[in-house]
Amino acid sequence: MLLLALQAGACTELAPGSDRLGTVVAGNLPEAGAADPRWVCLDEPPPGAADRVVPTVELTLNVVDTISGVAPQGLTARACEKLDVTCASPLAEPAGVGDDGLLHLPVHRLFDGFVEITSPVSVPTMYFLNRELTRDSTETLTIISGAALTALAGQGGVALDPLLGHLLIRAFDCLGAPAGGVELSSNVGGLPFAFVDGLPSVGQDVTTDAGLGGFVNVPVGLAVLEGRRVEGARTLGQANVVVRSGWFTYGDVEPLPQ
Repeated sequence: MLLLALQAGACTELAPGSDRLGTVVAGNLPEAGAADPRWVCLDEPPPGAADRVVPTVELTLNVVDTISGVAPQGLTARACEKLDVTCASPLAEPAGVGDDGLLHLPVHRLFDGFVEITSPVSVPTMYFLNRELTRDSTETLTIISGAALTALAGQGGVALDPLLGHLLIRAFDCLGAPAGGVELSSNVGGLPFAFVDGLPSVGQDVTTDAGLGGFVNVPVGLAVLEGRRVEGARTLGQANVVVRSGWFTYGDVEPLPQ
């Protein structure tokens, strides 16, 4: 039972204004023989570049501690271009929590980089976007304190290597809902885990309905994450991320048109 008391639901909760679509409502399931709306986008053609103007959009992050449920003291974030892997040239000065308890990051339209999220008490985190931002977007992320991570790892019998990093992967279906039955993989290895009944289960690499899993003790450097539906053996998509020693890296796998 490893690490990260990142509550499965909290990691994928969407605030109003998110550019992800809603979830499937029970009772509105497809009729027999009809296309399943959760996966129909796998067969759609890629979007065109029709409306690619370049104004500024805002990425809003609701970042809370997994134990307290509130923003950690001293929380800051900064947006970085994907190829600037050390964030030597951030897009702006670090943003702190606003009066509304949220982090507001102005970025250029079509931004598809990553955000560094840090606080004095939390495990430093990188969140990689897996799509270009075309409009204002809101995401909710749950991060863990160093003390809580150490305690959870110890309870699960996992020795965390300080020279390695960790991955947290969120799997979504076509409607933006957490996707179960998705096999997660990392080209750089690591010890897999997936959330089962709200707790991380070490050694499991297939998501439950929480759509949440990852890898611990991952080598530093570039990593390619992939999600693949167990049923039908269809690839959802990939996420290209960077792993840093002692950091958590968040990546999303979702069925974007190929």
